[in-house]
Amino acid sequence: MTESEQLNEASYLQRLLDDWEFAQAVIVAGQLGVADLLSGGPRSVTDLAQETGTHAPSLYRLLRYLAGRSVFAEAGDGLFSLTTFAQPLRSDVPDSIRAEALWAGSDAYQRTWNNLSYSVRTGRSAFEHVYGRPFFEYLPEDPALAKIFNDVMTVNSADEGPAIVDGYDFSRFRKIVDVGGGHGGLLALILDRCPQAVGVLFDSPDVVASVSRNLDPLVAAGRMEKVEGDFFKAVPPDGDAYVLKFIVHDWDDEQAVSILKNCRAAMAPDGTVLIIEMVVEEGDAGSAAKELDITMLLFTRGRERTEKEYGELLHRAGLRLVRGLRTRSPFSVIEAVAT
Repeated sequence: MTESEQLNEASYLQRLLDDWEFAQAVIVAGQLGVADLLSGGPRSVTDLAQETGTHAPSLYRLLRYLAGRSVFAEAGDGLFSLTTFAQPLRSDVPDSIRAEALWAGSDAYQRTWNNLSYSVRTGRSAFEHVYGRPFFEYLPEDPALAKIFNDVMTVNSADEGPAIVDGYDFSRFRKIVDVGGGHGGLLALILDRCPQAVGVLFDSPDVVASVSRNLDPLVAAGRMEKVEGDFFKAVPPDGDAYVLKFIVHDWDDEQAVSILKNCRAAMAPDGTVLIIEMVVEEGDAGSAAKELDITMLLFTRGRERTEKEYGELLHRAGLRLVRGLRTRSPFSVIEAVAT
């Protein structure tokens, strides 16, 4: 029996509304960095308030509420400590969600989601409605937001990358171009798994300029090249694999076809295009792809798509869908070659 069947209809919906309030509390704790401050052991609300610049009685009320939902624990005398559910709010743990908390708590995120009704009524991006220009045009103008967004993409790559490289065999490729590759986390994993390959990390100038020095050894060894550019104009040539993770879903059909055509024009004669996205499945079952699709409606002109819809985009770009491979993450690898 599902949770919705165990509860009556009103109670089920009320719980969903309450979870929105709980999420706001988690976000504020993430913004304040409370979990990092507690990483060394229990601390008093007085100390925490002093370090976070907050009102101690109000911070106590916040942490008491979160402790009631198993995020943090109250030890008595105003002392709080971490719980297993609070650990991921730390910024220094492998499964950290602090970047996601900062993203969800940003003005851009909150104001955009508050305009969901606009997107549903018009089919247009709420972000563009609020900020007057597309998300990816605005991002370079707001360095703080750009850093948060890129940190989220990097964390997601770290979480999902191993499942992707386990789920698809990249070993036959010699030159791999990561189109819109962000901070290079996925490409680094692929190159680590495939010592025979070299990689090209291709993204906009502002993103490439912010790439972590952790990739410098790959660059120094001649195994990775960082290239700036605009994938709507051209992509680096002569790759035998073009990886597009979390790229095609950002754009409407015409823009997506334009990117794919540029990959088709640039790739080696026997090249392969690999679209890595969350694929929408048919039916009523909930999925990460369906949830993310609402985010795309709000922030971009793009959408999540079914495998059939990706096949149609590829056909328009002069490519043929060979197969779609599910990984143990929410992502699938859609493999295509020239027609």
